[in-house]
Amino acid sequence: MATRDQKNQERKRGTRRIQGRFYRRMVRVFGILLALLVLANIIKGDQEFSDEENRMLARRPKLTWEALVSGDYMTDFESYVSDQFFARNQWITLKLYEDMLLGKKESNGVYLGKDGYLMEKPDEPDWDRVSANMAAVSAFAERHPDIATYMCMVPNAFYIFEDKLPAQAPVRDQEADLQRIRELKGESVHDINVTDVLKEHADEVIYYKTDHHWTSLGAYYAFGVVAGAMGIENVASDYSIHTVASDFQGTLASKSGYHGSEDIIEVYEAADIEPDYIVSYVEENEKSTSIYNSECLQEKDKYTVFFGGNHSRIDIGTTQPERKNLLLFKDSYANCFVQFLLPYYQNIIMIDARYFYDNVDSLIQNYGITDILFLYNVNTFVTDNSLADVLTVEEPAEGPNGSAATEEETDAAN
Repeated sequence: MATRDQKNQERKRGTRRIQGRFYRRMVRVFGILLALLVLANIIKGDQEFSDEENRMLARRPKLTWEALVSGDYMTDFESYVSDQFFARNQWITLKLYEDMLLGKKESNGVYLGKDGYLMEKPDEPDWDRVSANMAAVSAFAERHPDIATYMCMVPNAFYIFEDKLPAQAPVRDQEADLQRIRELKGESVHDINVTDVLKEHADEVIYYKTDHHWTSLGAYYAFGVVAGAMGIENVASDYSIHTVASDFQGTLASKSGYHGSEDIIEVYEAADIEPDYIVSYVEENEKSTSIYNSECLQEKDKYTVFFGGNHSRIDIGTTQPERKNLLLFKDSYANCFVQFLLPYYQNIIMIDARYFYDNVDSLIQNYGITDILFLYNVNTFVTDNSLADVLTVEEPAEGPNGSAATEEETDAAN
């Protein structure tokens, strides 16, 4: 007859056998799931563009010895796997719900604010680049002393809507950033401060809940300040406002995985003074009779209804009789702002320095530019690495006698 110790040992062996079978089954299930995920990723193929996030996705990096030794290959491959993983958007949403259950108020770099507001976390400014950009802006203005040059930096939602941030959420003091930027600009650049007017209307929907842009209403309030600073006369006092979308969920909804809010998109039409115009997309060699692209309202990122998104250069020629011509350096915040500028300029030349590689100084003479405006949101400007390169004039190489090098001498030097 078995003793008590023998019975206990037998029970332990039985328990271990059961646990062993369970773990082996779990390993098999995990292996099958892993194989299915790998197979799913192979079958679905790589995706070039994310409609959800409105950005290009990482592509499979090329394996080279140099990239492997430097570690760049593994870094790029990690980004590639992250971007191309099967059902990526669903995993992001699942992670959001997990974070919310744990009481977190941030998801994938997006604050989950009050009243359904999503706000992007501010980037850390690259002050070396900011200094280089401001030096280039000042030098550009000084090269054209007869043309008034203005700069308008638009604060972001997390600063204006600070009361909607989660409790204890760290946030940059953008007013301090703006002050530092102003200290870097030369006397030839006129600053336009729209922070105060946006704060005055902070109880209104001047930024989208689900996207990082300001709304047309926010741009409208800012335009009142910009028009006064730039001497724009006979500003329209009445607008027809048209709602073109009521189910907009922008880039922050996609990035965070939170889809509990929706936005409306409105366009403004100045009463009685709206001119006819032609929009030319220079690089694409396309023309349109409207700054609005209604086809984009059927896509994920409905904010691209304004011009269809960002382009390196857009020329707008209007029937406005006064010979005033604007050169506008911009980011995507300007896309919905231009609707308010249309009645007051004969030509508006829009330059997005992130995609532009031609000579900007030649545009001033060719179009008889009378005003220059730099319009950026602060978060974009403090991390921009394109503007200085576009504005800087390359000095010609010197020949052997100190004169400008000929084309043959330059080629020989290279």
